[in-house]
Amino acid sequence: MSEEIKNEVVEEATTPKRGRKSTGKTFTEAEVAAMLKEASEQAAQKAVEAYIAAHPTPTVQLTAQKEEMVTLLYMGAVAEGSVVHLGDKLGDIMGRGGTRTISKTVFFENMGTPVINRLKDRRLIVVDGLTDEERDRYGVNYTDGELVGKEIYYKLLDMDADTVVSIFRKACYRHKELIAALYADAYNAHDNRVNQMLIERLQKASKQVEKNGMFTAILKDMARALGDSEEE
Repeated sequence: MSEEIKNEVVEEATTPKRGRKSTGKTFTEAEVAAMLKEASEQAAQKAVEAYIAAHPTPTVQLTAQKEEMVTLLYMGAVAEGSVVHLGDKLGDIMGRGGTRTISKTVFFENMGTPVINRLKDRRLIVVDGLTDEERDRYGVNYTDGELVGKEIYYKLLDMDADTVVSIFRKACYRHKELIAALYADAYNAHDNRVNQMLIERLQKASKQVEKNGMFTAILKDMARALGDSEEE
């Protein structure tokens, strides 16, 4: 081979071809789709994290609901120390000043005729636990002075005559009976706080609701005792 031909071959082999340079590794369509999916998932995750950071979920505190209770006071004219049965579910309550606190649900579910009658005539008093609407519904929205609570009842004998008569006039019928029973018990126990002048005033006031008065028995016994004293 001639020297001329040899040089031409070398030059052809070592001269680079013209055109675009290589860009490195190429990706298949599946690989590109996978990368796009991963990028999308990462963007979505970051968006969720950003929202949670900006809107923290409030801590939920579960508090047990306190059961509503009703407090009852018995102020019927019964013998001291007597126990009044309100029913199998409501149980017993001490008469004249006794109290009992029970569940409102149990109270409403067991308001039989005996309980309703005692509520109506004010022998049984709802001290607290009912709303105004519930008091209206069951007729226990008491008026001022209608009731003689035990904090007053047990102090009546120590009050002056004008105050006692005023309380008596304002009291409902059943609580007028309660006051009459209180003075009858005190008189029979020879309590010197029961005097004829007061009993006569109470008798006069009681005739506005009861024709023969509520203190007749005491006055008759006082008259008899006075007659016996004069004979002696």
